[in-house]
Parts: sequence; structure tokens; C-alpha cells
Amino acid sequence: MATHDVSNKGVRPTGPVQHGQVMTVEPIIEFPDKQMHYRVEDTVLITSGTPEILSAAVPKEMVRLRGWLAAKVANKE
Repeated sequence: MATHDVSNKGVRPTGPVQHGQVMTVEPIIEFPDKQMHYRVEDTVLITSGTPEILSAAVPKEMVRLRGWLAAKVANKE
């Protein structure tokens, strides 16, 4: 699911963010000398109260990410 992709019809959201909408927050850390970047992405559901981080269970630290991916491969998920 790529919630940050906008419709191919060129429709862009307008107005204030409303509950029920989903958005992606994706700060990027650039390493120009290595010609690479690291994107830390979260998918957020806007609620009438505190926003819900839908991607909260996905690891963001490199060590945890490698372990998570290794477990997925081992379990063939």
C-alpha cells in the first residue's frame, strides 16, 4: 500500500486534513558523499483525537530492520 501516491487523474487533496484520511510522513536523511538516502516512513491515520501510526510495528532502526527482514525470509512471508 502506497498511501502517499496521488491519483493518476491528477487530483490533489485540498483543504485541512480531516479524520479518516491517511497520510505518509517520510523524512529523508541524505548522504550525498555516498550517493544514497535513508527514508524513515510512517503511515498515519488521522482520527478525531490522537493520530494513529499504522506503521508503528515496522522497525526503523537498522539492526531491528535487518532482524525483522531475516525473520520474514525465514518464515517465507
